[in-house]
Amino acid sequence: MNIYVRFYIFLFSIIGATATLYAQNEKLNSGAFSKYDKVFRGNINDINLPDYTDGPHFLWIDSRFVKLQYIDHKQKGNTIAIREKKIKIKSDSILVKGLKGDSNRYWLRKNNYPVQKAEFKEVKKIIAIGDVHGEYDTMVKLLKNNAVIDEDLNWSWGDGHLVFIGDIFDRGDKVTECLYLIKKLQRQAKENKGRLHLLLGNHEVMVLMDDSRYVAPKYKQMCKKLMINYPRFFNSDTELGKWLRSLNSVVKINDLLFVHGGLSPDLVKRNLSLEKINKDIRESLNSTNEKTREELLKTIYFPENPLWYRGYLMKTRNYSIISNQELNTVLSYFKINKIFIGHTEVESIRFLHDNRIGAINVPMGYKDIKPQVLLVENSRFYRCFTDGSKELIQ
Repeated sequence: MNIYVRFYIFLFSIIGATATLYAQNEKLNSGAFSKYDKVFRGNINDINLPDYTDGPHFLWIDSRFVKLQYIDHKQKGNTIAIREKKIKIKSDSILVKGLKGDSNRYWLRKNNYPVQKAEFKEVKKIIAIGDVHGEYDTMVKLLKNNAVIDEDLNWSWGDGHLVFIGDIFDRGDKVTECLYLIKKLQRQAKENKGRLHLLLGNHEVMVLMDDSRYVAPKYKQMCKKLMINYPRFFNSDTELGKWLRSLNSVVKINDLLFVHGGLSPDLVKRNLSLEKINKDIRESLNSTNEKTREELLKTIYFPENPLWYRGYLMKTRNYSIISNQELNTVLSYFKINKIFIGHTEVESIRFLHDNRIGAINVPMGYKDIKPQVLLVENSRFYRCFTDGSKELIQ
């Protein structure tokens, strides 16, 4: 059995208690709830969506050539077909035109992507967005109507910072579109002296480690017809996969820290730095990683790791809700004032634990929930909505 398969069987037996607690108590006293982790259990063969194209997907053949692929679905006949083109790469970085029907251009990088630093100071404005989960249209509305991007979906946030808290993957059916827009904006942000931080969440790691249980029915059906495992589109020899493996899992901006799940007291006991956390998770995703399941669990994916930890909001059989003293120790150790998290859903962006924890994962794509992002400006914190309005978080 593949090491990663064995690893995930073991890991999810550990966090299974979390799912049980959710089922017993859908709404927590903290205002957090989780009724969105749904695995599709219908008949994939019954799915027939309107016409769509997924892609492009770039697969590196060797250091000189890359294969460009689009997957076309036609509702009539419920068929899937692949269009592809072989492209010769002459320089380290190249701008590639999309094929017919795609007016976008895509930057490819022959060598590995540089790792962005994880600490920034004197940043004047920040927008942070919770778990997107493939909800591209809502994501675009939030960014466009809050002046982060313009009508042409280009960066307009100047020297500001934009943080995606992780979990772009799974549930929704426009994951590819989300990734390419974020990837483009990351480049444009840096050109304008700003920064975009896409942090790894547990769903990124699951897909990069061959776990596709939570992908949308669209991708399940597409991959079944193609006889391809969905994570194949994000292997280390693909452009998106190479980029994703360069990303951090935690970033510190001024005295604020952003992470998908949370920073637990166990990280302090282990004497882990932000640099070490980011490096360990990146290295665990590389094909050259040779750690055993036991080593991965002990050093990186222990129950209180930053991608799965929920101890600010709930307890499991592995840990209790964090105490004030423990939280003070964490904040002091990492020299921060507040921690902003995704992973665990909340009905509205809110502060917890005496305003030291900010929960920003407001689910997208649900009629009874208003999508929102966090704005940090002039030491004040706001909820910003899809219509461009904002309200101060008290």
